[in-house]
Amino acid sequence: MKKIFTIIFMLASVYLYAQPFATGKRTQVFIDNLRSGREISTDLYYPANTAGNNVPLATGATKFPVVVFGHGFLINSNAYRWLADSLVKNGYVVAFPNTEDGILPNHLDFGLDLSFLSTRVSSLNDSTGSFLYQRLVKRVAVAGHSMGGGASFLAAATQNNSIKAVFNFAAAETTPSATAAAVLNF
Repeated sequence: MKKIFTIIFMLASVYLYAQPFATGKRTQVFIDNLRSGREISTDLYYPANTAGNNVPLATGATKFPVVVFGHGFLINSNAYRWLADSLVKNGYVVAFPNTEDGILPNHLDFGLDLSFLSTRVSSLNDSTGSFLYQRLVKRVAVAGHSMGGGASFLAAATQNNSIKAVFNFAAAETTPSATAAAVLNF
């Protein structure tokens, strides 16, 4: 019984000590020069000591993994704030591109945006001018919902070395085919 109490006490102590992070947010425009200077406006959510826009990254030496998340058809990326808050509080940096949000989205462009951001956001770890300098784990999960879920498979099909995982919610079929891309990758 004493061992069980000790184990419970130790687990509770770790839980109480590990405070979740607050959510910081910045909007940044990334330029994909390989696609004619395509502008990819992106909301970056990140661990911070205090919540807010453009607040500093959480202090310390902790390195954070990155998730790049694609929104669903006709759904603004702000609708996924709950997901950003949940991931950030557990130590993730989350990037939400604000592209292909119109009535006639280009699925391939959206998948390429997700792939590009996987590389570009992860590269901020090496940029001395970035607020994320030396604070990122260089492994990225690409994800999405509905159309963004389908686009996450298209992103993974680009054979981007930054992308180490894919997850999504109710992935939709896309043009080109997300199903065919998934079969090729997995």
